[in-house]
Amino acid sequence: MSDNYQVKPVDKLFRWVHPGQFHPTEMRPTSAIFRGEYMSVDIAQLTNLEASYERAKKLQKNAVVSFTAELAFDLQQRVTHCPTQLCESTNETVCFVDTGCSAYQINNNACVLICTNDAHGCVIGDKTKAVSKAFAKNCGVEIFPSEAS
Repeated sequence: MSDNYQVKPVDKLFRWVHPGQFHPTEMRPTSAIFRGEYMSVDIAQLTNLEASYERAKKLQKNAVVSFTAELAFDLQQRVTHCPTQLCESTNETVCFVDTGCSAYQINNNACVLICTNDAHGCVIGDKTKAVSKAFAKNCGVEIFPSEAS
């Protein structure tokens, strides 16, 4: 695992889109993909679009959108770099970054950890309907669902 990256306002963040969560007539995702207190993203500075999309496809996601960390900050969200780590024996996600994360563990010496996504980040904060809609309206589409075949 690399050192914790300090996310900057200009950083681009990738968010994966599940089939059915895209408005084809409006050419944007639904606000449903921007819900949840902990929202997973890939930090573009630590990966590239192609690598992020390959990880997305493994989870049956078929599109990628992006927004800047500045948008998240303007919407009163925090953005942290938290590489995805799995416990080899249990295949459970382990987080050492944010104490509020459901996967947070102070120390897990019994686990051999495998980093599966060093570019992973979390957008943390309350996602009201207004916040979710603002993300949906202000994101850019990097890979459209029709491109995924």
